[in-house]
Amino acid sequence: MRSWLTYVLMLVVVACVSAQHYNRYDNFNADSIIQNERILLAYYKCVMDKGPCTKDGKNFKRVLPETLSTACSRCTPKQKLVVRKLLLGIRAKSEPRFLELLDKYDPESLNREALYTFLVTGV
Repeated sequence: MRSWLTYVLMLVVVACVSAQHYNRYDNFNADSIIQNERILLAYYKCVMDKGPCTKDGKNFKRVLPETLSTACSRCTPKQKLVVRKLLLGIRAKSEPRFLELLDKYDPESLNREALYTFLVTGV
């Protein structure tokens, strides 16, 4: 009984910590990054392993594979807005960089259709 209770408590702690990290960017200002090409390029270089990463950049890099592979399915509505703005911002500034990003995180193009649908519809 005691080991079962310990196991349940560990699961609750892990779930709470995961939710906190995933919800961290609900109020992230994507517009300020998109409007500043230098900052947008810095984030791009970070997630592409071509430059240094800030703390936020490291966190984005950590969640980016799942975000792209699931078309942001675990994202909150606010997070979907942020992710969509950032991806569309990168795409608008440089289609080759956008495609390079997709090739890195979805090399088999397994989720491109769902991702493009997400970018168009936000869903």
